[in-house]
Amino acid sequence: MATIRFVSVGVILVTIGCFAPFVNADDSKIVGGTTAKERIPYQISLQVLVNSFFGFGPKKWMHNCGGSIVNEYYVVTAAHCLDGMELNRMSIVAGTNDLSNDSSKGTRYFLESYMIHPDYIELNRSDIGVMRTKEQITFDQNVQPIRYSSDFVGGGVMCLLTGWGYTMPIRIGQTPKDLQEAELTTITNDQCRERGMPVNPTEICTFTRVGQGACGGDSGGPLVCNNQLSGVVSYGTRYCGIGVPDVYTRVSEFDSWIQENTQAEGSQSEAPPAEGS
Repeated sequence: MATIRFVSVGVILVTIGCFAPFVNADDSKIVGGTTAKERIPYQISLQVLVNSFFGFGPKKWMHNCGGSIVNEYYVVTAAHCLDGMELNRMSIVAGTNDLSNDSSKGTRYFLESYMIHPDYIELNRSDIGVMRTKEQITFDQNVQPIRYSSDFVGGGVMCLLTGWGYTMPIRIGQTPKDLQEAELTTITNDQCRERGMPVNPTEICTFTRVGQGACGGDSGGPLVCNNQLSGVVSYGTRYCGIGVPDVYTRVSEFDSWIQENTQAEGSQSEAPPAEGS
């Protein structure tokens, strides 16, 4: 199963990988975040179908990554959330902040296809992909697309991160299934490298304070700056919120690729800006 990738600071890049056997049903909180106050209508949960008890028992859908709706058929997420995954074992859930086991919460959409950026390298390059749903995503007050950014975001910008990732720095513990949010501040790539993260120009970093940031389960989810999708959660350190920046794919570097590969009845021009960020 794909979770947020991590870096052993100053030493070696490693990845948690994209496999399904070891799944924690309670991976549900951004470190240092709070329960989202309002609907985040562009946010989805990318889920995988797994056996519920160590390979035995009935199969169930479990949260794996986040993603962002950009039109009626397409969702943007991280490439490492898709790499090696079986299409018929994946779906998205839209229109809810609550991932508790209740079929009445949100709407599930199955996937027709997905595409990983051709320059994707597992550790730290072009970590972005798109998914197409089989059925058109129905927009209402709980489900809406978000504009993806073509503008460069520098340091010192306040952004909104949302997701269902771990709440504990060491990725343990039971937490609520409610969507979490945190306001984070971007830093320059030079500042990010000074803090130990080997970023490249196609990535963007945030760091606000120790004890706050993205964690496993937040991968692929949105970083919204200036009311637009500016980052896709990509990787961080093995231990979350310990004072090292989080790294996101910089969406403005891939806006043309996204546009070319998300042609549908809905379009980028029809997506309203996000609210509250």
